[in-house]
Amino acid sequence: NLVPGMLAGDAVQADASGMGGMMAVNMIRAHRDELVRASTGTLDHMVIDIVAALFVQVLSDPKVPPQMAREIGRLQLPVLRVALKDMGFFSTRKHPVRRFVNRVATLASSFEDFNDGPGQECLTRVNALVQQIVEGDFDQMELYDQKLSELEAFIRDQTALAAAEHAEVSALLGGKEADLRVQQRYMRALQAQLASLGLQDFIQDFLAQVWSQVQVLV
Repeated sequence: NLVPGMLAGDAVQADASGMGGMMAVNMIRAHRDELVRASTGTLDHMVIDIVAALFVQVLSDPKVPPQMAREIGRLQLPVLRVALKDMGFFSTRKHPVRRFVNRVATLASSFEDFNDGPGQECLTRVNALVQQIVEGDFDQMELYDQKLSELEAFIRDQTALAAAEHAEVSALLGGKEADLRVQQRYMRALQAQLASLGLQDFIQDFLAQVWSQVQVLV
């Protein structure tokens, strides 16, 4: 087992370097020698290398934007601690820790902009959830289940809100389109009626194109 004090110190360092740098740092790779010295047995060494490789794959994925990669990077040492204590981490994809990390990685490619709008809201929520894991009892699987549930609830709310906004915009555009069709039909009918009156062109244009809009609007 790793020395708890060492993990706690490195977790803070991972947080600071991850949030401050442009790209997420692979803390397990960077501190591999220290972690190996603090561990016991060949099996622990293998776990360290496997978990490091997993994070290499996630953090180097071009589909994962740097903002979200940094949040995932902050989970490296908590995840390593879990993997060292629970071999079920490797045997099932439904492991709570793997599901949480995978969900965050999946969300990363769902937004084009994390500086504003829904993307920013998602990043803020993920940051808060990761912070609660880092500061909490991250050895407990219930914590990851809880944070995953909170994240899924947030995504459902965001999806419902986006659907409602889309429906509102669609209804507005549909109404405008209907108004335009009515306006065009009335303008053509009025032009046909005015054609036989011998009016000057500017008067006929005004009545057909401008006054017709006023009448339709009223």
